[in-house]
Amino acid sequence: MRIAFILKGDPFSWKAHEALRIATALGINHEVNFIFIRDGVYTLTRWSPEDLGVETFEKFYETLDFLKINLIVEDASMQERGLKESDFVKRVRVMSAEEISEIINGSEAVFVW
Repeated sequence: MRIAFILKGDPFSWKAHEALRIATALGINHEVNFIFIRDGVYTLTRWSPEDLGVETFEKFYETLDFLKINLIVEDASMQERGLKESDFVKRVRVMSAEEISEIINGSEAVFVW
């Protein structure tokens, strides 16, 4: 099964943690495309959530190597925020909105956070 997750909100909310938790569980047996758009792109950057009293994403990052989860960042969202690929803690695929739309259309389930 092909599943798409879309995270468009900031990484400070419970939504980011829940989306990553569920994607991790589904990534064990399914192909997951995790798409970061708008402020969601900050989730994968080198920031210190513990300084803000927010749980880190380290456990998620550690499990990525063992799961079928593709990290995708929308190019326009990344550029609007002045980010480069080197700003992300994990390797990501940078894609246009059109390419992301194709992934979403080809998914059997889509979760938007």
